[in-house]
Amino acid sequence: MSGIEFSLNPIAPWPLLVLASLAVMTLTWVAYNRKLRGSQGAWRWFAIGLRALALLMCLLAMLRPSVLMMEKKKQPASIILLVDSSKSMTVGDEANSRTRGDDAKDVIRDFRGGTKNLGANLDAKVFRFDSTVAEIGPDTPLEFRGRETALGSALLEVEKRQAGKRIAELYVVSDFSSNAGINPLAAARRYKSLQSPIVSIALGTENAGAGSRDLSIREFVSAQSVFVKNQLEVRGTLAARGYSDQPIEVELLVDDQPEPVARTTVRVPVGAMQVPIKGLKYVPQTAGEKLLKLRVVPKPGEFIETNNEISSFVTVKSGGLNVLYLQGPIISWEMKFLMKAIKSSPDIEVDFLAVRRAAQGQTGEVEDDRFKPGRYNSFVLGDLPADCWTSRQLTMLKDVVTKGGAGLMMLGGRSSFGPGGWGQTVVADVLPFNRLSSADGQIEPEGGIRFLPRDAGIDGAFLQIGPGRLESNELWKRLPPMTGANRFKTEDLKNSAVIFADSEGASSVPLMVGMNTANLGRVLAFAGETWVWARATEEGRLAHRKFWRQVIFWLCRKEDTGDDQIQLNLARRRLAVGERLEFNVSARNAKGETIPDVRFEASVERQGPNPATEKVEEPYNQGNEVRGSYEVKGEPGVYKVTVVAKRNSAEIGRDSARFLVYQDDRELENPGANLAEAKLIAEATGGEVLPPQRLLNHLKSIDQSAYTEIASHTEHRIWDTWPFLLIFTTLLTLEWWLRKRHGWV
Repeated sequence: MSGIEFSLNPIAPWPLLVLASLAVMTLTWVAYNRKLRGSQGAWRWFAIGLRALALLMCLLAMLRPSVLMMEKKKQPASIILLVDSSKSMTVGDEANSRTRGDDAKDVIRDFRGGTKNLGANLDAKVFRFDSTVAEIGPDTPLEFRGRETALGSALLEVEKRQAGKRIAELYVVSDFSSNAGINPLAAARRYKSLQSPIVSIALGTENAGAGSRDLSIREFVSAQSVFVKNQLEVRGTLAARGYSDQPIEVELLVDDQPEPVARTTVRVPVGAMQVPIKGLKYVPQTAGEKLLKLRVVPKPGEFIETNNEISSFVTVKSGGLNVLYLQGPIISWEMKFLMKAIKSSPDIEVDFLAVRRAAQGQTGEVEDDRFKPGRYNSFVLGDLPADCWTSRQLTMLKDVVTKGGAGLMMLGGRSSFGPGGWGQTVVADVLPFNRLSSADGQIEPEGGIRFLPRDAGIDGAFLQIGPGRLESNELWKRLPPMTGANRFKTEDLKNSAVIFADSEGASSVPLMVGMNTANLGRVLAFAGETWVWARATEEGRLAHRKFWRQVIFWLCRKEDTGDDQIQLNLARRRLAVGERLEFNVSARNAKGETIPDVRFEASVERQGPNPATEKVEEPYNQGNEVRGSYEVKGEPGVYKVTVVAKRNSAEIGRDSARFLVYQDDRELENPGANLAEAKLIAEATGGEVLPPQRLLNHLKSIDQSAYTEIASHTEHRIWDTWPFLLIFTTLLTLEWWLRKRHGWV
């Protein structure tokens, strides 16, 4: 025990208490003087004394006296060393070209030596931190491989691990360039409230890397999927420091090929920091998932080379459909909506070319290579006149249909069919008409033209836009009429032509006519325009999309794949640690219809030396799509997400896709120390900035008792205890008994 103190806590201000006390004493004296008038003897004064003592106890209770007893108690505490283990500690900007990590290891050695003989209630701990925190023992090797410095989060994590045990002093060894987690100053305020000072041991220099030279790839842009033997273009962004106006080589590499598949050379203009990367093209020859790497060739004098490349996955699909869409000089609404519909299919790759001028002799805007057999599965001609083609190209188009088996579709328009001069070309031989005249013209009735499919189209699947025959017919009736169409005459059709749809009404005319050529190439002539369907309602948009996708499949003889298909699509194939992977999945039957009552189970597997699999929350329905997501929390590397489709608890199929998880090498891209931050953290907590050479002396100067002893004050209140009440009631009882006995009541 160190001492005793008395304290008073009056129930009212002192002047009021004094006045109240005088008033009570005066009234008591007046009352007793009247009652005891004429009485004599010692009992009279004894009774007055008892009442006076009771009155004094009341006045004492009004003052609420207490006795404070101070005691010193022992408490456990820790001295902690927190060491930065991020990659920026490998920068060699200390004296004699030593790295920051070399000096950090010396600090650990001095700390362990200076804390060997601490008292019983004081211990020493060493932690390392980067994006995580871990305690390290005397025999634990310290490696500097962390990809980020989360100093603020580390400070809070160390305090949390103490579980209420006091931190006497915290020594932080770092370059204080925090680039992740919470603000270190916010965490420092927590230490200030705990009265735990932080001693900053700052390593490194502020201008490290500022005058260095460096090249880095900042962006990788490409389609997520491509069909076999189709061209894939890869673009990106190159950041350059210190290499202005110099040739810089960039390569595109594929994981299964030893040599780069494409190269380009770029120059960074003087004064610029970034330049786009273009012109890298790759034509895959086999199907599967390909890991593509965009890489800048290292140059002499680079500060770091780990940021010279970026990778991502691309899915190469087999059996995809390649379509060439050739549009005439007039860009119409029909073209825009039709392109959007067929491009929405992941199985259709569309090349678009607008032809604006007529051919001159054997020279036109369309290259002859476009008509090589096997390059495209089908051709779509939109309001394109025949004079935009050379005679050689017209023959090539006919041959690729009749001999190569490609599909051909001609759409309605004022420059299509007879008005476009196609009746006088060799292509007329493959069209389903015996005669095409420039006088055929257009039909544009006031109420529009309603599209009415025939049974041949409904039964052939590509005009079945609903779940079944009846639903499709009802849906066709709800679609708005077309504004106009080319005039097809039944008597002009070839014997082998099949009418798939007519206009509604007594004087109906053919609107969609198809034909098979001798070598299995399919031809379709469509007279109208369908953009009004897509713009009318959401139901019309979906019907329009399904209709045109099925038309392309029919042209390419792919209208029935023969199997159920489970398809997984990833929103992105390259994600940073901490980002969320978004994906959608679908289950369709052989006719492309959604399979009902399907449940999906998803899992993510980290591939590599230590594989691990994690279940993903069950995908959920959002409108007409099934979506899911996964938060990437693991280490950088290659991951694979797998989705299993089940119906009635039985598996009906599965699909998987790989994606790449990366982490920015921000540690070495901005390696400068933040010495100002080190000072602010120390000042905010009542600590100091300490050179590493002075650590041992600082440890010797620590007053251990200041951290392991705590002064405890215990208050004992006098006025509200049972003995006080017992004495007060005893005095009043005796006083009343005397007055009763002597007749003073």
